[in-house]
Amino acid sequence: MIAASLLEPYAAPARPLYGYAGKLLRVDLTARRAWAEPFDEAYARKYLGGTGFGARMLYDEVPPQVTWDHPDNRISLITGVMAGSLSWGTANMSVVTRGTLTNGATSTQANGFFGHCLKFSGWDGIIFQGQAGDWSYLLVEDDHVELLPAGDLLGLDTWQLQDELMARHGRTGHQMSVYGIGVAGEHLVKFAAIEGDYGHVASKNGVGAVLGKKKIKAVAIVRGTKPLALANPAAVWAAADRLSDGIKAGPWGSGLYKHGTLGGFSGGAVTGMLPQKNYTTNVFYTDRPEVLEQFTPQAIRDSFPHRGHQCSACGMHHCMMHVLPRGPHQGELADEPEYEGWAGCGATLGMTDPVAVSWLNTQVDKAGVDVNEWGWLCGWVMEGCQKGWLSKDQLGFHLEWGDPDGAARLLWMVARREGFGNLLAEGVKKAAETLGGEAYQAGVFTLKGATPRGHDHRFKREELFDTCISSNATFEVGMAVDAQELDVPERIDVYNPVEMPESAAKIYGRRYVEDSIGVCTFTNSVGLQTTLGVINAITGWDMDLEELRNCGRRIGSLLRAFNLRCGIGPDLEYPSPRYGGVPVDGPARGVDAMPVWEQMRDIYYQRLGWDRATGKPFAWKLHELGLDDVARDLWGDAASG
Repeated sequence: MIAASLLEPYAAPARPLYGYAGKLLRVDLTARRAWAEPFDEAYARKYLGGTGFGARMLYDEVPPQVTWDHPDNRISLITGVMAGSLSWGTANMSVVTRGTLTNGATSTQANGFFGHCLKFSGWDGIIFQGQAGDWSYLLVEDDHVELLPAGDLLGLDTWQLQDELMARHGRTGHQMSVYGIGVAGEHLVKFAAIEGDYGHVASKNGVGAVLGKKKIKAVAIVRGTKPLALANPAAVWAAADRLSDGIKAGPWGSGLYKHGTLGGFSGGAVTGMLPQKNYTTNVFYTDRPEVLEQFTPQAIRDSFPHRGHQCSACGMHHCMMHVLPRGPHQGELADEPEYEGWAGCGATLGMTDPVAVSWLNTQVDKAGVDVNEWGWLCGWVMEGCQKGWLSKDQLGFHLEWGDPDGAARLLWMVARREGFGNLLAEGVKKAAETLGGEAYQAGVFTLKGATPRGHDHRFKREELFDTCISSNATFEVGMAVDAQELDVPERIDVYNPVEMPESAAKIYGRRYVEDSIGVCTFTNSVGLQTTLGVINAITGWDMDLEELRNCGRRIGSLLRAFNLRCGIGPDLEYPSPRYGGVPVDGPARGVDAMPVWEQMRDIYYQRLGWDRATGKPFAWKLHELGLDDVARDLWGDAASG
């Protein structure tokens, strides 16, 4: 048990650190002790929080020899400056660690209620190190911090876990936020996720396996009693109103406000961005308009009885819980899938029934795995069964395209590492390499070991390029949102080998800002300038847009430097044959990214100030970003030149 008296005293700042609790909770699982680690305003302004704090910690404390499964690996769950402000979509937390699939830097986010509960308990984040001797869970309520036995929680899925801990501690509603691992994390499945608040997931690069290796089943944060100091509360409210008004009528339109990401399925099917049947076709749904109609946003909302399941302090009609209206699981409660759930449990697997897709997506949440990696893995298995390079004897049964019950059977085999599921639990890349031949050619993954998000990136080339080069095991650039503030064209030709990388280089860092300030990416759909107004009102800073963007560039540079130090370099910045292949049908038929791949890298590296031979950010660029120590580490004596 870790008692509050073990928290070491720390020097409070001379004035409140507006927008921040001002301290991180450090937990050494091996030594079974915890302490507060304060930070000052200069540090907060330089790294913002979230991914920024996590990236600095990772670079400083995890040397190359400390692999993802080493006790000295760190894993942080940190929110940002906007958490607790009551501005929409600001309960975000960022998980940063050295992850499983790439054995490199990882940054992945989840929303829900964790960030607000954490901030109101007087903490900006939690950093775990070491490894518990027995399965445990962490309970935090203000300065009361305990490490409690979790042996009796093993085997619970992530929804059962939340139910049990809420009941055990006498909490209801949103009085406590529980984020933990399912059966997959317990069995160290390489794409296990951390899931909480019934359907909110930090999913990338096996963060659930990292937590499982440390024998932590869950983190339970009671919504505490600590006040949050704001520099100008009235200005915060006014700036937050501008942000919410912008979301309702912003450049992404009212669709996000009304339906969240549901429109991505039907819209992506028409444009070629929907990943269909493991990239073997782009016309499965457009050739079946009666099926596609069932997946439109309004059809989904009309077909499922539903209610709001919004994140803390958010007014978007985005997250919903709904009831399965028919079929073998009629009456069961499900988390309305995000777009990537409809893609990973639907389009990638050739599913035609939205009810079956929703049920399978909730099973994926409960098992605690990344829905994207799961989709690519299950689709790969379905293709293998169809084409004969994966036999019934190997798998244990025959899995057809569009079979939800068979997919669920495979899911739990993988989650428990049963039979052939033991290999599949290593992820698509390892499974494809092990089988080789046609199986390798059919795998969708990056050579670093990660898998893409739920689009067909052969059409969406900017994300193909971004995902392969990024330093966080998913894409790191994303879209501009507000093109004018980032000085990029309103629309770019993603097939243009000059225009696309030049635009991506200008956008670089924007997503790292989002992931560090504790805000949902959809809340930031109005652009950075509006969000910056809220930040300055909270903190009392006079930060301008360029300073904010440099924070993002600084964070990205730290993660890239970490990977380079670990031997993850430019030689791995490529897609697998299927991922970077040529579509055989649909809008992008015949388009091939690989002939211009090196040209795009030349331009991207040059614009960002990276050395083309080594991939390292040049010393002058690191000095410009205030990373003198990183410049010395990467360039030695040449860093001062």
